[in-house]
Amino acid sequence: MNIKPDCLSCLFDQALRVTKLLKLDDATSKKVFDRTAQVLMDHTMSSTPPQIARDIYQAISDVTGEKDPVALAKVYATEQALKIDTSFIHTIPDALKMAVIGNVIDFGSQEQLDLDEMIQYHVHKSFAIDDTDNFIRELQHAKEMVLLADNVGEHIFDKLLIETIKKHYDITVHYFVRGNPIINDVTFKEGQLLKDCAHIVDTGVRTPGFDLEEANSVSKEIFDRADIVLSKGMGNFESLYHVAKRPIYFLFVVKCSVVAEEIGQNIKELVFKRV
Repeated sequence: MNIKPDCLSCLFDQALRVTKLLKLDDATSKKVFDRTAQVLMDHTMSSTPPQIARDIYQAISDVTGEKDPVALAKVYATEQALKIDTSFIHTIPDALKMAVIGNVIDFGSQEQLDLDEMIQYHVHKSFAIDDTDNFIRELQHAKEMVLLADNVGEHIFDKLLIETIKKHYDITVHYFVRGNPIINDVTFKEGQLLKDCAHIVDTGVRTPGFDLEEANSVSKEIFDRADIVLSKGMGNFESLYHVAKRPIYFLFVVKCSVVAEEIGQNIKELVFKRV
């Protein structure tokens, strides 16, 4: 999914949020903004938002010396997610709903949504697009599934989803994580929390989305052969929608106007769409 003009201001706003998170002084903040502006000028409108985000966050790391600029936000998000009561989750549809509500934990989104508020708003609300029935039918015959991770914090609910699926079906789950810290996405380090229920795969990808051009050979081979691919979050959607040559289930909360327009839904809606 190519970048749109609205994405440019969103990406610049991300840089601003990082300067505040790191409590940078004015001079260093100006350097971050200058480098961000240069990255935006260097890219064309044929780039995807995750590809540009990769370069912006690399520039932020270069300026600040911080390899993982939003590490504090990831710790906080995990703490908040662990406080959520999930004892009522027993079925796959309920686990899917909780997993997608967790997708509101996103440092990089245009619309910053509150987790508790979204749980109250959506836990009994239907998906705007709902391919749950197709998903469960495919699970009945599937031997391997890929789950493309998105943000730290929501990975707590990914674990719950995988465990719920495996209670019902004998299936191997490959949990795909980023190759390096990028925004607040799950890397191999945070993915270790799921090692008891899934095979953690370092994809080598440095973008906040599973970019097939960056993915290493191991992850591409698993991605191609898996019976089911479940993609979490907008970054993976932006990277794979109309790009991947295989069926994918996209599971995310609509958090920006560009994606809302692309799929014909409103911001805050829950989407579970097979493409």
